[in-house]
Amino acid sequence: MGFEYFVFYTEATAICILILLMILVNDRLYSSQQEKQIWFGRTDIAFIMYFISDACWAAVLGGQIPRIRPHVVFFNLTNYFLLSVMAYEMFMFVAASEKMPFRKERRNRLLCFIPAVVSTLVMSGLYLADPYFWIDEANELNGTYYFPLMISVPSLYLTSALVCSVINAHKTDKREEKKLYLQLGVLPFGVMAFGMLQVVLLNAPTFCFGCTILWLWFYIQNMQAMISLDNLTGLNNRGQINRYMDQIHYRENTPVFIMMIDIDSFKGINDNYGHAEGDRALVLVAEALKQTCEKLKTNVFLGRYGGDEFTIIIQDPAEEEPPEQIARAIRESLSDKWTESEMPYRLELSIGYSELGDDGDTMQKCMIRADEQLYRDKRRRRRS
Repeated sequence: MGFEYFVFYTEATAICILILLMILVNDRLYSSQQEKQIWFGRTDIAFIMYFISDACWAAVLGGQIPRIRPHVVFFNLTNYFLLSVMAYEMFMFVAASEKMPFRKERRNRLLCFIPAVVSTLVMSGLYLADPYFWIDEANELNGTYYFPLMISVPSLYLTSALVCSVINAHKTDKREEKKLYLQLGVLPFGVMAFGMLQVVLLNAPTFCFGCTILWLWFYIQNMQAMISLDNLTGLNNRGQINRYMDQIHYRENTPVFIMMIDIDSFKGINDNYGHAEGDRALVLVAEALKQTCEKLKTNVFLGRYGGDEFTIIIQDPAEEEPPEQIARAIRESLSDKWTESEMPYRLELSIGYSELGDDGDTMQKCMIRADEQLYRDKRRRRRS
């Protein structure tokens, strides 16, 4: 390994660090700095620190930094510790994202960090006890001992994160939650996979490239959710509804319905019980809508149009699931959730729907008709 190896490894690492820095800066500018975002940023920084340390070791291998024993010991102990820190930060990010109860207490977080510290102290102690245990007389790493020890603690953190994600994905019946847990599970699995490739392909920065691409992929997924989802309910927001509607056009023998739904007397809930209770009502309605839509055989698109108004777009509904049947199912689901929640007020919905007509019709006109039917339903319910 010589100068060309050093240049290639350093350039690759610099590109990866630049990408991670861009993610970090963008995340700090636009995120709400919730707990999971804080752990996301810490994980990003841990990646950067490890890549810098690893590039320094590449400089030793390439001859740009003298390969003397103090340098070999320092850079490999640094790599050892930073790899464990990176895995710990990722584990805590997964824990925060999945709302694992243990992570709330500082004592528990410190206990989780103990393996990273203890293993580094043990590695240092092994060197002091026998300077040739994991570094031989020629200042070469003893792969029989060093690499298994190096990946032991990171593998513990990453495997724990992967197992938790898989278990939570298996437990939930909610499609969006299952998708999130599986995406989170991809992170530790991918890091371990790229780590194994790095061991096999020592002359290439496989771990650096792989982890950066993986982190960028997850960040894009997360940003897409922030752009397209309503923060409170987790449903598609109005912008996403409009984009979806722009893609739909009349097709013969493929009926399309738009349902408009809003909460009866929602202003009274806010005025009499406060906006926090109003938010609670919106979340409960959103859960009832999601629960109903997930059970349908029909292709549906669900979103929060604004305020207390929700939209469902139904394409080619099954014969046994006409819009009126879906409306009944929504009300039944909400009634069950309202009973369980023991809210001090009634929580009921007004619902209107309309079918997209021939080529002269548009989704916007269809939505206006559905909204008009919603208000007719609201007036009828008030009279009854």
